[in-house]
Amino acid sequence: MATKDYIQSKDADFHNWQKNFVEKANLYKSGWDLSDDAETEWTLLTNTTGVKLKAWEPAWIIVSSGEFTHSQDVAKNEARKSYESGNAEDPTDTSIRLFIARYIRNNPKVTNQQKAAMGLTVADDSKSPSPGVEASNALREVVGNMGPINHLLHRSNISTPGVESKAKGDGVDAIEIWIAITEATVTECPGLKEFMFVGEASRGIYTHQFEMPLLGKKAWYIARKRFTGKKKTWGPFCLPWYGLIS
Repeated sequence: MATKDYIQSKDADFHNWQKNFVEKANLYKSGWDLSDDAETEWTLLTNTTGVKLKAWEPAWIIVSSGEFTHSQDVAKNEARKSYESGNAEDPTDTSIRLFIARYIRNNPKVTNQQKAAMGLTVADDSKSPSPGVEASNALREVVGNMGPINHLLHRSNISTPGVESKAKGDGVDAIEIWIAITEATVTECPGLKEFMFVGEASRGIYTHQFEMPLLGKKAWYIARKRFTGKKKTWGPFCLPWYGLIS
């Protein structure tokens, strides 16, 4: 059954929704085991002068007053687009939708009660996306988890939330796999700059053969979809998974 987009289209409704979302996320996120990079991204999204939330708030105050120019209305629209959606093709950009896709929707530390309190759809936009923007966003995502581990060999399972087929999906050129290597004792996922592109998944499976010098290390994985077209575009990186190289 299709589900309603959790973000309202009217600016006044959106403003109230995002205010509640930010307040609740700030209250809950200490229990989500977010990485340092995620915390930095949250600061960029909600508490950095002149961008994202801090660009939307002053622009909305002007327009909601009822006395504004055309250019101020355009600035408000641009601020909302950047804050709400961002640029999914740029892995360094963020937005409400991108942050939710990266760190909230598939995070087992985020409870359904917390999602409901934040105004997110529960049970759920990731399993049965509605048509249009929300379906498009959901189908851009991937989920990875570790499969069998043999001597110097890892097999990972890659899927799209709510999709049983192992095929890449319409319009998907490839599912890229990126790896970072750390000591086995490291518990925090490395930053994005530490990851290197290593290959592509095939029908929901990615197998990686390591060399002996890496024995005993920990391999961290992230994945994203690359889409077909004259200009390359990508979905967001998924939450990381990892396995020991044994």
